Amino acid sequence: MKAFKTLLWLEYRRSRTWVVALLGSLLFWWWGLHQVRVLDVGEQLGIRAGLLSMAAFTGIIVLAIMIGRIRGETRGGQYQVLLLTPPSGYTHLAARYTFAMAVAFVYAVAIGLLAVWTGAQAGVVFVGRSVLDMVLGIPVYLLGMIVAPTLAWTVLLMVFAGAYRIAALNWVPGTVMVLASPFMFRYIAEWTVRAFYTLPGWRFVSQFALMISQEVDVHHEIAEEIPNFQFLFNAGGNYIGIPQEPFWAMLILSIVMLVIAGRIWQEVEA
Repeated sequence: MKAFKTLLWLEYRRSRTWVVALLGSLLFWWWGLHQVRVLDVGEQLGIRAGLLSMAAFTGIIVLAIMIGRIRGETRGGQYQVLLLTPPSGYTHLAARYTFAMAVAFVYAVAIGLLAVWTGAQAGVVFVGRSVLDMVLGIPVYLLGMIVAPTLAWTVLLMVFAGAYRIAALNWVPGTVMVLASPFMFRYIAEWTVRAFYTLPGWRFVSQFALMISQEVDVHHEIAEEIPNFQFLFNAGGNYIGIPQEPFWAMLILSIVMLVIAGRIWQEVEA
């Protein structure tokens, strides 16, 4: 536990510039959202949703680069002097992954707050628990389904490339893993889709109203307006929530990838 805490502190020392830059970029995204002043509500929401998506994608890229700086930083064991005993590979990766996910959580919650503010500016009012869903529920869902496996895959990629490189050619094993990954994720996605709604759906954002000239409940219109999301509704047009199977499947996959990465690290050190 002491080694883990020390490694967390080291992660903070090594990555604080990245963290400050990432969280500071939220001011830029807020400024960009504030500049959208088109009259059409639908167009305004579309532009702002696009900006928020760009902010989220940028955050994932920055976090992946931050967590992927393994080989250069650990070469020579320059940080082990602060520890009574060299920590295991599992501890190294757990500390790095925990720190990155903590930063991702703060960033995702901030984007959720921006989404609520964006909705209010365009006339979309979130009611009751839906505010908490926007700020915590959906960010945590997306963290587990997208960010967690992306960062775990990045860690595994860097460890795999460093462990099985041919001479100094890191790109050989890295290329093999990158090319093989889409096939793995394809089969996982197909299996997950077949398992949709085996478990009860999570009813995120089940209450909201569209405020233009008057309050209008748009729940019964969504299935008609957005055909791509009709799976969120049953035959009677009632909202059944977001499937939770992808969330758990990606979390399990993330743990598996981290365990494999830790095992490779242990083998290389041995």
